[in-house]
Amino acid sequence: MKEETLRRGRLQIRFGLFSGFMALIYSGLLFLLGHHLGGIIFGVAGLAITQVPWIVRRTGNLALSGHLYGGTILLAITSLCVIDGGKESPMFLWMASVPICALMLMNLREAIWWGAVCLATSMALIYLDMKGVVFPTFFPKYLNSAVGSASGFGLIIYMTFLALLFEKSRLEATLRLQHASEQLSLANQELINLNRQKNEFLNIAAHDLKNPLSIICGYADLLREIESPTLEDIQDQASEILRSGTHMLGVIRNILDVREIEDGHRELSKEECSLHQIVSDSVSGFENLASRKQIDIINEVSSETHSSWADPGATRQILDNLISNAVIYTPELGVVRITAEHTEEEVIINITDTGPGLSQEDQDLLWSKFTRLTPRPTGKEHSTGLGLWIARKLATGMGGNTFCISKLGQGSTFGAQLPVWTPNRRTILVKNREPGDQPEKAAFDRLIADIKGTSGEEGSTDIALPN
Repeated sequence: MKEETLRRGRLQIRFGLFSGFMALIYSGLLFLLGHHLGGIIFGVAGLAITQVPWIVRRTGNLALSGHLYGGTILLAITSLCVIDGGKESPMFLWMASVPICALMLMNLREAIWWGAVCLATSMALIYLDMKGVVFPTFFPKYLNSAVGSASGFGLIIYMTFLALLFEKSRLEATLRLQHASEQLSLANQELINLNRQKNEFLNIAAHDLKNPLSIICGYADLLREIESPTLEDIQDQASEILRSGTHMLGVIRNILDVREIEDGHRELSKEECSLHQIVSDSVSGFENLASRKQIDIINEVSSETHSSWADPGATRQILDNLISNAVIYTPELGVVRITAEHTEEEVIINITDTGPGLSQEDQDLLWSKFTRLTPRPTGKEHSTGLGLWIARKLATGMGGNTFCISKLGQGSTFGAQLPVWTPNRRTILVKNREPGDQPEKAAFDRLIADIKGTSGEEGSTDIALPN
C-alpha cells in the first residue's frame, strides 16, 4: 500500500507539471490566434495546476490533489465551451480526459464519480443547445478551423503523454516490486542461514556442555559415595571435574567473545607487544595436554624476535587458539613447531604441526563460525568451531590477518600476521569492528534472542567469568 501511494504521488507531481506547462503553452497559442478570453482561461488553469504538485508534497493528501486536478480541468473546459459555442466548441471532446485523469491519479471509484460529473455537464450543454440556447463565440469565425485543429492536436498530444506517463509509472512500480522481491529473497536466505546457525549453536550447547556437565556430576557423585576418600582420590576426581569445568568455561567464553566482537564492544590496544614472552606463556599452557599425547612443542621464537604493534591480550588469545588447534589435531608422538619471521611491515608467527592436513574444501571453511572440519581431534578433545573465527577477527581488528597453508596428509601451518612495532608508533585504542560486521551482528543478536525464546529463559543472560 505504501509503494502504491508513493507511485501515485510521483505520478500526480509529474502530471501536474506537464499539464500546467501544456496549458500555459496553449494559452499563448490562443493569444496569438486572437482568442484572448480563451488564453486567459487556459493561463489561469495552467497556473492553478502547477500549484497542485506543491500541495502534494506539502500535505501528502492524494485524494485532495486529485480532486483539485479534476475540478480545475473540468472548470476550464466547461468555461471554454460556454464562451465558444457550447457543445459545438472544439474543447467539448476534452470532457473525456477528466475521468481518464481521475483513473490514473486516484482510483476507480473517483474515476466513476468524475465520469458521472463530466457526463452530467455534457448532457447539460447538449440540453441547452436543444432548447435553442445560443452560446457566444469569442474568436473570429475564420479562425474556427485553426482553433479546432489546435484543440484536436492538443488532445492527441495530451492523451499520448498520459499513456506514456502511466506506462513509465507502471514500469517503475514493476522494477521496485522486482527489487523488493529480490530483497525478500535475500532476507529469506538470511533467515535460513540464521536458522542453520541456531541449530548448530544448539547442537554445540547440547553436546559440548552436556557431556562435561555429566562428567562433573558423575565424579562429584562418585566422590560423595566414597566413605573415606583419600587425598589421592580427591585429587583425581577434582582433576576430572576441573578439566570438564574448564572445557565448559572455554565454550561459554568463546560464545561471549563472538558476541562482544560483533557488538563492537571489544576494545583493542595497539602497543609494543613482546611476542617472545606471549608465545612462551601460551606454550606453557599447553604443555600438559601435549605431554599426555607425547607431542613435542618446539618453540623457536627467541627474545630477538621483533615486537608487534598489537594488543597483548588479544595476541595471546590468537596464539592460544592456533597452538591449541595444532595440539588437538596432531596425533601422538607428533611435533608442533613455532617460528617467527618479519618484514618491514609485519611480524609473522607460524605454527606448524604434523597432523593430517586439510583439503581445499576444509580450508575454504576454516574461518567461518560453527565450522566442523573433516579431521577430528586425535585425543577426544572438543572444538566449538569458533576459535579460528575469533582469531581472525582479532587479528584483522589490529591491522593484521591469519592464514593457513596445508596439504592433505602433509600437516598444516597456521599463522598470524601482526603489524611490526617501530619506535615512532604510539599506543592507541581501536574498536574491533569492521564495516561488514553489522549484518552479522544483527543476525547473531536475533540468534541469541531466538535461543532465549526456545529455552524459555527470561531476563539477563550475562555470565560473569573469572579473569
